[in-house]
Amino acid sequence: MDKENSGAPPCTIPERIFKAGEEPTGVRVTPYHKPCGIRQILNALEPEEIEKIRTSPFGKMVEIAEKPSFSGRFGRYIISRQLKVAKKHEVWFIFAGKPIRFSLREFAIVTGLSCGRFRKRSKKRSNRNISEKPYWGELFGTLKEIPVSSVIRMLKKKTVRGDLRLKYAYLALLSSVILPTTHTPKMSQDYAEMIKDLDTFFAYPWGRVSFDMLVSSIKERKEVSLSQNTIALKGFVLALQLVMVEAVPALTEVVQDGSSSGSEDEIHEEEDTIDDDNAEKKSISPGHARDTDAAGKAIVHSIIFRGEKPVTQNEELEWTDDEGDASVDNLFNLIEQGYPFTHSSFTGGLTKLDVIRLREESKAESLHRKTCKTKHGPSSQIPSGFDIELISAVVKDSLKDDFTNVGTLLAALHESSLSFQTQVLTNLSQMFTKVDECNENIALLTEDRARHPFFGAQGSHGRPTSTPATENAATQTNVKFPSDAGLSGGDDIDGHGPLGASAKIDAPTKIETVAEEQCGNPGGENSSDSSLDPALLFPKPTFSLGLTQEERGVLDKVVSTCVGGVDEVGAVAISEDIQHENEEVAFGCRKSKRPKNPPKSLVGNYECDKRFLNIARQGVASSNNPGVNIDYSAKFSILLDKIKTPFAISGDKWTLDSVELYELVGRAKPMPAKVVDVLISHISAFFRINSNPNQQSTCVFLDTHFVSEICKVYSKFSKMSRKDNFRFPDTVLDVGLQKSAFVEAQRFYFPFNLDQKYWVGICVDMSSWSIYVLDSNISIRTDYMMSKEVRPIAQMFPYFALHLGKPLPSKDVKPLAIERPRCFPQNDALADSALSAILFIKAHAFGGADACKSITDDVLDTEVERLAVTLYEENVGSL
Repeated sequence: MDKENSGAPPCTIPERIFKAGEEPTGVRVTPYHKPCGIRQILNALEPEEIEKIRTSPFGKMVEIAEKPSFSGRFGRYIISRQLKVAKKHEVWFIFAGKPIRFSLREFAIVTGLSCGRFRKRSKKRSNRNISEKPYWGELFGTLKEIPVSSVIRMLKKKTVRGDLRLKYAYLALLSSVILPTTHTPKMSQDYAEMIKDLDTFFAYPWGRVSFDMLVSSIKERKEVSLSQNTIALKGFVLALQLVMVEAVPALTEVVQDGSSSGSEDEIHEEEDTIDDDNAEKKSISPGHARDTDAAGKAIVHSIIFRGEKPVTQNEELEWTDDEGDASVDNLFNLIEQGYPFTHSSFTGGLTKLDVIRLREESKAESLHRKTCKTKHGPSSQIPSGFDIELISAVVKDSLKDDFTNVGTLLAALHESSLSFQTQVLTNLSQMFTKVDECNENIALLTEDRARHPFFGAQGSHGRPTSTPATENAATQTNVKFPSDAGLSGGDDIDGHGPLGASAKIDAPTKIETVAEEQCGNPGGENSSDSSLDPALLFPKPTFSLGLTQEERGVLDKVVSTCVGGVDEVGAVAISEDIQHENEEVAFGCRKSKRPKNPPKSLVGNYECDKRFLNIARQGVASSNNPGVNIDYSAKFSILLDKIKTPFAISGDKWTLDSVELYELVGRAKPMPAKVVDVLISHISAFFRINSNPNQQSTCVFLDTHFVSEICKVYSKFSKMSRKDNFRFPDTVLDVGLQKSAFVEAQRFYFPFNLDQKYWVGICVDMSSWSIYVLDSNISIRTDYMMSKEVRPIAQMFPYFALHLGKPLPSKDVKPLAIERPRCFPQNDALADSALSAILFIKAHAFGGADACKSITDDVLDTEVERLAVTLYEENVGSL
């Protein structure tokens, strides 16, 4: 086995999750624990206190703090090179062509934490704990929640003394490093009750809990979710990198300054908890790791060891619920035999096309489940244990008579429909007969009109006779009338000869009647109907003529030509002008000045068709420019191709790269604050351009930076007895000073983030002295909980506006009332909450609460396409 192995292993071993060379190239793995979290806690302690921690079961944490910090890019590189194993508590990775195991044993070696089995709690102790006073009060007093950052601040300022300082440090390590579940960790009351007795606290298998949290977070991700750019993992994620460094010593040959993950840049730290030696951090070089993996020549320990090399089994590190996997057993035996693994030893796995296909199938299945749930509901599911055939036979027998009656009724209905059809055909035939008779009458009327004095009587040689007053116009004027069925050439009405020089007459025609009245009978002498008023433009006007005011100019020219007379050259010119203008009248199309969408004033609580109201609401809240028809779907398809190539969209105060734009479009995870600020900036510019001048000064749009800055000062603000004497920091005041319309504005909009994953829109309306929460999922927070979240803004904003010079209606400043409208469309997808909040803000600014009713979940895809295309075209170029 010392020779290079070029073939497949002699037994079945696990396959790859992704095919070699087809691994997804994501951005990073984001841990919930901060890269410098351990150093922050240790830097707040005294040297003797650090030594006590070093000698405790948590002592390995002191050593880990001195090692390279976690690299999110390296973690992303490793997580996509897994083997497919059935064991629930075991993960295998491929590096340099060799397998590397990550199990509870390896986790215990690199972390030093207790990873034994859980001890059964006695009932006597449980009953005694119920009667005891909670230990949380002795640690933190009356505080119900306390962030880890506040505990570190207290340790740094030495506001606590004695043994409490070490207990604070252990609980901080546990909540923010070993068992983190959020980017803003808080102290756990359950952990606090256990630390009352340090021996019991240290004996608890915290390492097993942390490992189970981490491995479950990895195992629950299938191929599609593993292909995402950013993957968030719970638990002590740094243990993955520690195991890889132990297994592949060559990884530490090249170490770079700073962290490559970028995760610490995305998490806002408190100013007084930032690590003092942040600039001296070291991390693994992802580029060196890729080169080492591709070369396949590095020394790799597939199973790391402590002290002696032979692997010893420890029953304390076993799992009772783990599943057996023969392929993993074969792989372990080959490792013990020293089998020379290479990259070609591991086969199988999905390609990128397979992942794309699975993603589309997953979307289609999700849509199908959603559709079925909407149509049928839970009641459509058939309980197990029922004989469907028996039930159908019983129902068929009981409904047999009813089916017979239905057949009789259908036969009668068929006979009735045939009778109705015969009657309709008879009526249509009679109607067409009457139409033909009308056409014959019209033809006779046309022949009678041909004998009108304007056209003259029939002469002896087939030429019409005329009076002296009309002879000049009849012989010199070349009038061409628009007609689809007129006479050709110079034939007269009867087709016997030319009419003047040239004439083309439609029957019935519009201009012909005017010429008869004005030219054929200027003085009223030769009129065949003396009852006509010569002052009228038309003898007997009627709507059936189809005349409009736009044709008046053409008629005036005809009248002036017939009455005044012109020379031959002038007649030809006038004839050409009339012909040109008649063609415009015949083929032109008037453009309606009516707005394409119903006006804003019609959007109200009227009892009318909901489809009409939705059209009106979308007209108010639409992101299209008024009057512009743009095919956003076609442009969005082009943009998807461009996203594959890295680029950056730069605004006045922000920059958005292609990856972030793709995440905005995909909406696979909650939207980060940076992207939300970009959309707020876009909405603000759109409102400024498309709103009327009176409306522009009424609304101001603020970003997440304002919310973050003003919430930081609430603890100091709440302690002031005279709120009007509170001085807001310049970082908060500058936000308002940058808005030119802040003093005149009445409504202020900004996004509000809850739990780092759920967004709502906030509208501060100073005219009604209220705060409106624009919420797309009211089931997440009760009204009481939401009021508690927004109460700091409600209390501080009036004083904040007062400091900026905004006049208030009363000197007695009271907190703003908090209202939560229930009429907004609901969407239970957390990833869509930010987009819904942004669209709610935009619709509310343009059309109020009623316009927000059009922001349903079925229009989000269209709106996000418009936003992405507009952002690209406004800042990069046209598509």
